[in-house]
Parts: sequence; C-alpha cells; structure tokens
Amino acid sequence: MPWPSFRRKLPMGSKVLFGLAGVLALTSFLVVRSEVARAERAQAATGPGVTVIVAARDIAAGTTLQAGDVRAVVMPLVYAPPAAVTAPDAAIGLVVDGPVAAGEVLVGTRLATSAFAPSVTPGYVVVTVGFASVPDGLSTADRVDAFATYAGARPYTTLVGENLHIVSITQREAAFDGSDATSVTLDVDPETARQLLQAAASATLGLAARAPTTETPSVSASATPEVTQAPG
Repeated sequence: MPWPSFRRKLPMGSKVLFGLAGVLALTSFLVVRSEVARAERAQAATGPGVTVIVAARDIAAGTTLQAGDVRAVVMPLVYAPPAAVTAPDAAIGLVVDGPVAAGEVLVGTRLATSAFAPSVTPGYVVVTVGFASVPDGLSTADRVDAFATYAGARPYTTLVGENLHIVSITQREAAFDGSDATSVTLDVDPETARQLLQAAASATLGLAARAPTTETPSVSASATPEVTQAPG
C-alpha cells in the first residue's frame, strides 16, 4: 500500500513571486555593493575624512560665537581649508571678523578674541598714552594717578586721572626729538580717557604710583593755573 504524499505543490503564481523576490534581493545586494565600492573608491581618491566646524546659520560680522552658531561635519581632508577649526570649543567665544554664510567652514584666521575683555572694567575703555615720568618697577599690579605738566610762562601741573588700573606697560622708547616716553595702557572711564588724550596733545604726562590706602589727591582733575589780571 503506497504511503500518502503530504507535499503540497505550490501554485505557479507563487513560484513566480518567489522567483521575483529572489531576483529583487540579488539586485538590491548588487546595487548596495556597487555603492559601497563607489564610496570606497571616492574616499581613496580624496583621502581620509576630517571633522571641521561650520556655521550653523548666517552669522553677521562682529558676532561672538555661541554654541548654537556652530556645528561639526565630516569632510574629506583634501577639501578642508587651511586653519579650519576642528572643535566647537575652539570657536565658541571668538568673534568673526566678517560675515559667514550657513555651512561655511570656520577658519582661525577669520576669528579673533579681545585681548582686553578679561581685564577691562565693564563700561570703561582702554587707552594707551606715552608718559615721560614713570616710577621704577611699576607693574600691572599697581594703581596710579596721572598728572599733566603744561609748559609756558607759568608752568603748572594738574591731575588728569586718579586711581587708574594699568593693563600693560611697554619699554621706554626714544622719540625723534630726543625725548623718551613709556607707553602705558590704562583701563579708564570715558571722561578720563578724554582728559588723558587731550593732555597728551599739549602737555608732558607723568604717573604716580598709589598705595592701597592712598586718598584722592586734593588737586582738582580740571585745575587751571590762577591768573591775576594786571591793573588797567
């Protein structure tokens, strides 16, 4: 007695579908492998990739970069511009010196940082003035008063700045007329800056170092010599 057969024969339509599925799978595999090979060839031609920092949006000149202004992308090393910024921390807090378009690679030569931002009092300005008289050993740790001496028939000296913060001091250099002066950069309020620059144009400036407990000089910052008019 022959055993019954439990094998079911697939309909012709199912066989066709299975065949098509196999062909599609093979085609997909070949396409993917081709794309991978193409990508590998392209990478071999352009070299390894590198992470660079680009502008996440259009950025105006003078903008101080924040975390939301930048993003990291990977691009072929051969296409990365010289001095390209490669880490967000290397860009955040710096100022762009010109407009930057979204997606543009940030480069160090177009970024700057303020040399005075950490040391200048908010609301104050930085001014550099030449002083003919500077105490020996003066440093940025000292506070100073600035005096202007005006020449003429009746020379006089007046206070033009008090309790000033020194940002930097340069070495004494000789001028063309044989005199010499020490350039001192000061952190001052705008009015004191005006007085210093005005005095520098017509007077000889000198600095006096202050002790921490030095009181304000009694001489007025706008003092002028007393003029006595001769009887007519």
